[in-house]
Amino acid sequence: MNRNMLAIAATCFAGLALALSAGAQQASDIEAVKAANQSFYKALSARDAKAMEAVWANKPYVINIGPPDKNIAVGFADAVSQYWPKAFDAMPKIAVTSAITQVQTDGKIAWVVGTEIANLQTKSGESLKLDIIVTNIFEKEGDRWLMVSHHALPIPK
Repeated sequence: MNRNMLAIAATCFAGLALALSAGAQQASDIEAVKAANQSFYKALSARDAKAMEAVWANKPYVINIGPPDKNIAVGFADAVSQYWPKAFDAMPKIAVTSAITQVQTDGKIAWVVGTEIANLQTKSGESLKLDIIVTNIFEKEGDRWLMVSHHALPIPK
């Protein structure tokens, strides 16, 4: 009877340790996703195409839909890598901050849903302020979280 109780206790302890480890890993992943998401906003606000490239997965299935877009940029090499230099050229001033966010992950894919506030200036000097609903999706590649989808939709006024 004591052996059975010890075996049950050991099994329960092992299960608890595994659950705690998984919870710690998920918390670690969530912090890493938050950092990757912040890197996106830093590159965006700095209008830094090189830094933006480092945020994205270089995959044919990545997509980007910016606030003014009527089309979807599909594929890193074919569209997304070319999107950002054009966007930065069109907007001499970009300041975007993530306002409210909810982060979830399954360990391989992570999604960040929330709002952002964009303060922009066009080439003609017009200032724009947009409140935006955003969904950013990241994929874990090795130990890095890389963006595979960015969808930003202005909130109607």
